[in-house]
Order: sequence, then structure tokens, then C-alpha cells
Amino acid sequence: MISKYRMMRGLLKRKVVRDFLWRLIWLKNLGKVQAYRKSLKPSQTVLSGALESEYYLSRLRSDGATLGPSLSVDKVAYLRRLADRLPCFADRNPELGFYLKDLCAMEAHLGKRLLLAQYLNIQDDPVVKQLSRDDFILDLAAAYLGATPKLMSANMWWTFPVDASPEDRSKHAHVFHYDLDDIKFVKFFFYLTDVDSESGPHVYVRTSNHDIRYKNSVFKAKRFTDEEVLAAYGENNIVEVCGGAGSCLIEDTITLHKGVTPLRRPRLLLQFEFSINTYPEMSCVVDPSRQRIVLQNA
Repeated sequence: MISKYRMMRGLLKRKVVRDFLWRLIWLKNLGKVQAYRKSLKPSQTVLSGALESEYYLSRLRSDGATLGPSLSVDKVAYLRRLADRLPCFADRNPELGFYLKDLCAMEAHLGKRLLLAQYLNIQDDPVVKQLSRDDFILDLAAAYLGATPKLMSANMWWTFPVDASPEDRSKHAHVFHYDLDDIKFVKFFFYLTDVDSESGPHVYVRTSNHDIRYKNSVFKAKRFTDEEVLAAYGENNIVEVCGGAGSCLIEDTITLHKGVTPLRRPRLLLQFEFSINTYPEMSCVVDPSRQRIVLQNA
């Protein structure tokens, strides 16, 4: 039986279909969203340097992404300690758990260098939960989605400086692509390490959220080469996002984007995704009984 998630991805490949359905949802929920936003107090956000939601909203709609307000130093420090304390999972596999201090031993066990390790169930942490319920984040998400936002996923992962195989780079989205996670969705990315051009910056293609210049396959996700994207959109629209720990990017990742494989330092990233509908396939929640720590006494 085809899941709702797979049906959604098949039906919404075409922008005209997404736009039509979203317009219906926006009209239906207009009054409800206005009431929801009035119940929030975005000015009381724990984020630093937040402006009015409409400032970010206009840039998000026009460009597909915008820099956002940052996490405080103490929040970043807490999340870094959390990353040291919790197990992460090689290649997002719940059966390949290890602690960050055991990275080299885990790579020896796997017989390869690791490009990515993800944390699971971090939405249960009280600070992560507080951030996911921040009124500024919820207000902007509601305004953009045209619906009461639902938390699709809370996600945190390391990207390591390795000479990754083409298969790993494609698997972990280190080539240009777009996401199709719902009729409409938005993500809040927070760097938890300093990120420069050699530390795995996120890259997005400005205006590609609405200016579609690529052929689209109805049946499978499409990856694009750097050369294809450069030829279609030009160098000025390819934006490399660098910034210090705590920096924020807000993006609708229907926009073409990719992660860059780090050359020098690993990158730690926290992400919240909000959407109109939720799908278990997109969740980062895994039953603890399915999780396995490979190196208990490394």
C-alpha cells in the first residue's frame, strides 16, 4: 500500500499543483491563523536580534531563504554539551550508534570515514523543546505556511571533513537538490559550530523557490550538478551561508540547496522543520528499542 508521504510526493511534484492546493488551504485557514498569531508574543523570543516577522517573511517568499536571529552563547554551549553527552548515529542508521569521543573507533569499525552522524529523539530535550516552541519561530512559521504550524522534525547532526564517496555525498544531500516534504514547509537551521567556506556551509540558490528553471522528474528525486545550477541561475544567485556558532538560516527547502562537505572542521547543525501536515517518514523519532550503541566501552 502506498503511504500518504509517497502519494504526497507524487502529486505535488508540479509547482502549479502545490500553489493551487496551498491557496485553498490559505483561504480556509485565514481567520484561524490570524487568531493563532495574535495568541503569540514573538517579541519575547529567546533568540537574539529578532526583527518583525514580516521582514523575514518577505525575503523568504522572494528569495527562498533569509538569515534569521541567532541563538545565544549559552544556548549554543548547552547544545554542544548535549552533543557530547548523547549518542549519535552513523549515516542516520539507528543500529550504528556511538559517542562523539569514539568517532575514530567507529570509523575503524565501519571500515570507512564518516561523512554524517545524526542524533535521534532530540525533541525530548527541554532546551530543544523550548526552542521549537519559541513564539517568534511559531509566528513566522504560521505566517509563511498559512496554517497552524506542526513540528515535522527536530534534527541535529554532525558533518565531518572527509573525502566522501559520490554515493555518500548524494545520500546525505551534498549535491544540489530540492526537498518536497509537504504542500508547504519551512526550516530553521542553527549553526552550533563556526562555519566558514571550508567548514561545510549550507548553500542555496536564490529565487529557485518560485523561478523553476530545471526539468522535473515526476517519479523520483532529482540531483543537479554544480554546472547545471550555475548555468540555470548564474553565480550571483548561488548563496554560501557562513557564520559563527548560533547563526540562523530560515529556508523553504523547495529552494535548490546543498550541504558542502567540510574540508577542515566538522559542522554541527540544529534544524527545526514546520509544515502543514506531518509524515512519520520525515520524523527523527526512533523507538529506543531499535537503537543500538555499537561501541559501549571504546
